[in-house]
Amino acid sequence: MRDCRQSAIHIAIRALALASVALLGFAGFGASAEPSAEAPQVVTYPSSGAAGDKRGDYYASLLKLALSKADGHFAVQPSAKPSVAVRAFVSMAAGQDIDVVWAPTTVQLERDYLPVRIPVDKGILGWRIFLIGEDDRGQFENIRSLEQLKALPAGLVREWVDTGVLQSNGLPVVAAARYENLFTMLAAQRFRYLPRGVGEIYGELSNYGHLGLAIESHLALHYPMCSYFFVARQNTELAQHIEQGLRRAQKDGSFEQLFQQFFGKAVQAARLDKRLVFELDHPTAPATCLRAPIPQ
Repeated sequence: MRDCRQSAIHIAIRALALASVALLGFAGFGASAEPSAEAPQVVTYPSSGAAGDKRGDYYASLLKLALSKADGHFAVQPSAKPSVAVRAFVSMAAGQDIDVVWAPTTVQLERDYLPVRIPVDKGILGWRIFLIGEDDRGQFENIRSLEQLKALPAGLVREWVDTGVLQSNGLPVVAAARYENLFTMLAAQRFRYLPRGVGEIYGELSNYGHLGLAIESHLALHYPMCSYFFVARQNTELAQHIEQGLRRAQKDGSFEQLFQQFFGKAVQAARLDKRLVFELDHPTAPATCLRAPIPQ
């Protein structure tokens, strides 16, 4: 009798086990299955690597804002290795490490890469005021013409678009190999002024003012400078997502809010409407890139 009861128990356990397997199989493939979380598409932008360099913070924040509003699921991150200027574009074209770069546009860049033609910063990089040595204030206050400014060399990084802009307008430039070198070179009077974007210069003064540097209060340079996000030419889907998100951010006001958060105080402090402005030509800018008004 006992053997019969044990056999019945074994049969019942086996039946339950088979039923469990059947249920698990149904849960794994049927309509009532729990959906798996979609893995985000990782989008990588270039990191500077220079200590205290916050020039890219706004553009990275805008990229995150745009992709948060686009259709899809994205995770936006800086590159593990510093990758700036030309090197970032080369890596992006090769599909290595970098997916998107922001930069002032040129005819060549638009030929080689795919631009998202929505200006990202109101042309603020085309409004340049000067970082100078504190002892040179008086000399710059006496400048009244572009010809007078041409007597003093500027300093810029060799591969920057701005270097070609100044040189093509007859302004002498001492070209540095690296961004970080500019400030010690200026302090040592290797050149006499460093023309910086309105949105950049106040942070740089905070980082390097201890070298005896100051912001010149009288002059400004202005030229067309349209900054876009760029992706590799074959990456049309990412370009479409970025454009979609930027347009939605423009529509709901979050684009403008972010601009004001990063640049509003700097634009006011620069007092561009009170300065003597020298207008320069930008020979490598596309015809669609127009001079921007004073940013508000």
